[in-house]
Amino acid sequence: MLKTREIALIAIMSSTGGAVSVPIGYFGNLLKGIPWLPFGSPQLLSGIHVIWLMLVRLITKRFGTATLTGAVKGFVELSLFSFHGIQVFPISIVEGLTADIVLSILDSGSPIKVAIAGGLSSSSNVLVLYLLLLQSLPLFLITLMWILSFVSGLLAGYFCEYTSRRI
Repeated sequence: MLKTREIALIAIMSSTGGAVSVPIGYFGNLLKGIPWLPFGSPQLLSGIHVIWLMLVRLITKRFGTATLTGAVKGFVELSLFSFHGIQVFPISIVEGLTADIVLSILDSGSPIKVAIAGGLSSSSNVLVLYLLLLQSLPLFLITLMWILSFVSGLLAGYFCEYTSRRI
């Protein structure tokens, strides 16, 4: 059973994350228009989307809180007209579920493990996008998008681990 403090943290972080993620998504679309950037370059920003999920999971240290935060964050993004549309909901849930599972398996004791969890959580959005929308893209491009997203998530995960130790 979640405590009141944890529910409040989930509500605050998911609302903030949803509100921040919508303009980040539109900014990512602007990156597509820059000719010298590779296809999938908006995935460099994908780590920002999982910061909120990772922080809640690291602060509460409870399985399921990242998934719940992801679900609420996805609903907030959907309500604020994310460019992804309805796909933002499963994307956010899978990112949260991935963070919960990986942090449970790896035990969030070291910055490297948390960074890996952030990378896998962030890059899980590419898998969801592939399954829902991008099946016609060559595997090379999907792999490139996954790598860019993973690197972004690594940085976000490390940032979250660093930040959660100071809270």
